[in-house]
Amino acid sequence: MIVNFETYPDRVSVAGAHVEVEPGEVLVLPGQNVTVMCRLAVPLQYCRVEIPGMKALNLNAKLSHPEVSFYGPGLPAGQCGFTINRVTDKNNGVVRCMLGVETESTESVGQVHLIVARAPKVPEMDLSRSTDAVTVYKVNDVLEASCIVKDGRPVANISWFLDDEPLYRDGLSMPTVIDLAKENLQSKLQNLTRTLQASDNAKHLRCVAYHPAYQDGRAETMRQLDVKCKTVPDFPIGKSSSLLTFPVAPLPQGELDKFGYTIGQPGLISVVMQANPRPFIEWDIGGERLKENANDQTGRIEAEPITELVSSSWGECTSVSWEFQGRGQYQANLRIAAINKHDTEKIYVLNAYNDMGSQSYNIKISTSPEPEGLEIGIGGIIGITVAILVLLLIVFVVLFAKVTGRWCFSDGATVIDYTTGDSSHHAAVDGVGGDGVDNPHHQVSQEYINGNDLPVKKDEKKVDTAV
Repeated sequence: MIVNFETYPDRVSVAGAHVEVEPGEVLVLPGQNVTVMCRLAVPLQYCRVEIPGMKALNLNAKLSHPEVSFYGPGLPAGQCGFTINRVTDKNNGVVRCMLGVETESTESVGQVHLIVARAPKVPEMDLSRSTDAVTVYKVNDVLEASCIVKDGRPVANISWFLDDEPLYRDGLSMPTVIDLAKENLQSKLQNLTRTLQASDNAKHLRCVAYHPAYQDGRAETMRQLDVKCKTVPDFPIGKSSSLLTFPVAPLPQGELDKFGYTIGQPGLISVVMQANPRPFIEWDIGGERLKENANDQTGRIEAEPITELVSSSWGECTSVSWEFQGRGQYQANLRIAAINKHDTEKIYVLNAYNDMGSQSYNIKISTSPEPEGLEIGIGGIIGITVAILVLLLIVFVVLFAKVTGRWCFSDGATVIDYTTGDSSHHAAVDGVGGDGVDNPHHQVSQEYINGNDLPVKKDEKKVDTAV
């Protein structure tokens, strides 16, 4: 069986006739077989084969060898075909067939490049240290990573991933191939540069090597990234007894109004935040401070333990996401046994902090239904702004047309009589409007004589004059 059999003739001229060899190059795994055909257009006297790791063999249909078998029509047809029954690593290299022809004093030589695959070592990854010379990084630190896959035949291919996300051109250097000539082995080295984001926290940087001699065709190494960021709430989620959720955009500070609570019914205030390392929380309710697993003086309000949400493939300290599952994301809940009127008059302050900083959220709850349009997003705001600008433009154009007498307002334009300086509207004569006179120095007349502008009265008779 031939693996990756690339059929393209390789013609070699060494002092004799041109020998056609198929294939010109072939890649096989140890233990597999490979077949080669050497041809000339004339009958052959003999065929001598040199295979790396073996002695030279004289092949024809009558001679057999335990490691190499002759095949094909035979020497009279100008063909010397042979099969290496079980390829070993020592057979890697150039296989030559020397053909003797009755009319040639020298041998004609053909060759094929036989590549016996050897699995490289498992990829090795090296990461630069953070700004604090440790393996814990901060947001905006520049990570420099290198991956090397050593001693493979042929050279392995390398791909980079952040979890399952491929990393392509940005930040990747051109791979460097290092040759080990002694055993015809090759190593590949590639570098990666990346500015770390909060969303990179807890993800795995993976270097994956692909090679036909690996057991599954691939091998990889990975390192988990630890990127610290200060505590930042993603968004608060207010929940009434009906467990309805009301997402709002995140605000670093300030008040957030939450709606849909019911007097006499239990309620839940929930805040989702992302942080690394794990944050500590404290609720401030009208001056009374509650830590995790604590109740207020009345026993009605309970601060539940902070919980880490189910990990997923993304999320960042400043992200806004309704699908808030992500690495380093935590949820803080404040449970109220039965909402009363005084509860709706308080401000609930959540303080969260870790080694990287702190953050606060002020939340007010209401029994009123959520006003429509409360969750207008950026797209809605942009749309409203554009609509207002278009309306103002239309109003401006209409006013401009009316004042200047343009377009649909041209019939009501003001005519100025420059002879008197009077500005007036002229009545239409014979269907011709007095407004819009071509020449302001002339008054509109019913009749014209010989193209002259002088008017003639209808009752005026022409008087004959003696010549």
